[in-house]
Amino acid sequence: MNTTEKFRFKRIEENNYNRINQKSDIQGTPYLDKEFIQGTIINGDGAVLPDLRLRYDVYDDELEFLKGEEFFVIDPKTTVKRAEFGGKVFSYLQYETAGKIQSGFFEILTEGKATLLGRYLVRFFEKEEAQAYVDAKPARFDAPVKAYYISINSSVAQSVTNKKSLLKLFGDKKGEMETYISKSRLSVTEDESLKKIIAYYNSL
Repeated sequence: MNTTEKFRFKRIEENNYNRINQKSDIQGTPYLDKEFIQGTIINGDGAVLPDLRLRYDVYDDELEFLKGEEFFVIDPKTTVKRAEFGGKVFSYLQYETAGKIQSGFFEILTEGKATLLGRYLVRFFEKEEAQAYVDAKPARFDAPVKAYYISINSSVAQSVTNKKSLLKLFGDKKGEMETYISKSRLSVTEDESLKKIIAYYNSL
């Protein structure tokens, strides 16, 4: 079996407006970056699929690639261990939300005993007709928003929304981490601050 046969793909039909971003009547984009960027995908067995033109559809949580004039997605998504393109690394991982375990694509921001992850969200709004004193609004995608998650020792990723939710993930290192964060005056809602926090935890 060659490398390509270790991956499965699904062709995207051109009438899927969420993915074909040539629609002039829809504002915004479902993509983190509309352009396809050269990259590489690695599956759980270590098989590598290089030189792909990739982009991430945030709205549908799909990893797309372009072959000739046709659009494809990796299917099933669970085969994606790492996808590297545009200076970013993505992986398909489990996470907890509202007490339930789900799966989705995450950007890997820092790796180690604790891994810092970013999960993107894009919302879609239907077209709104004009009403009295209110102008019509076109169908639109809003800008991507990033939420932060942390996985300790490859466990299910947990959401970090504030200092309290972050500290409870550190177990018996909670007190030491709280002191470090306070003394260093670090934010728990910014990339660079969170990277420093996780780097410190991983050094303990």
